[in-house]
Amino acid sequence: MQSSIEFVGRSEEVGSNETHFGYITRIAGIDDSELFSDPNPAARNETTAHFTFFATTTVQQNFIVLPPPNTPSLFEVDSSGTLTFYFAQIPPARSFGTPTTFTSGVPVATHTVRLQDVVAALVGVDPSRGVIHGNGELCQQSATPFRLGGEVRRLGHEALLEQFSSHGWTVRTSPSPPQSFTHFGGHATPIGDQRCSM
Repeated sequence: MQSSIEFVGRSEEVGSNETHFGYITRIAGIDDSELFSDPNPAARNETTAHFTFFATTTVQQNFIVLPPPNTPSLFEVDSSGTLTFYFAQIPPARSFGTPTTFTSGVPVATHTVRLQDVVAALVGVDPSRGVIHGNGELCQQSATPFRLGGEVRRLGHEALLEQFSSHGWTVRTSPSPPQSFTHFGGHATPIGDQRCSM
């Protein structure tokens, strides 16, 4: 199955290390209700999601527009690492306060990932907060079949190249070493029939 997906999540940055985790809210071609264990749309959240993700990335380079001693107005951060999607037939207890709970279940797709995050700081209001836009590419390394709704399915395939975009809100909690957290939503879409390098 080669489908676009939508997701929500949280990122945490400590120094040059970043952790990203959350859950899938839509997979094209699958009814939204099948992605959650509770049929009530109001109860669809991290505790009822069948599909979650967890990624770790390392900052490779960053840029600042209007550097100190002035108040920076824009930050651009490039990072790379790995990302895994998980499937849990019976969703376990999860919490955004405990990132590793999003690794529960069976790994069904693994990727290498390259990220670009652009933060527009709210200069004049609170320069430690900002609006963030992210984009990048996923190169799929593996796809493991799983059973959902009585059917055996796969999420993508090896060497599938996907482009993703996200948007959210970020808060810097410490300037040195840099620490921050971000809440975001976004989507990922296969780039035609292109295949990426393994």
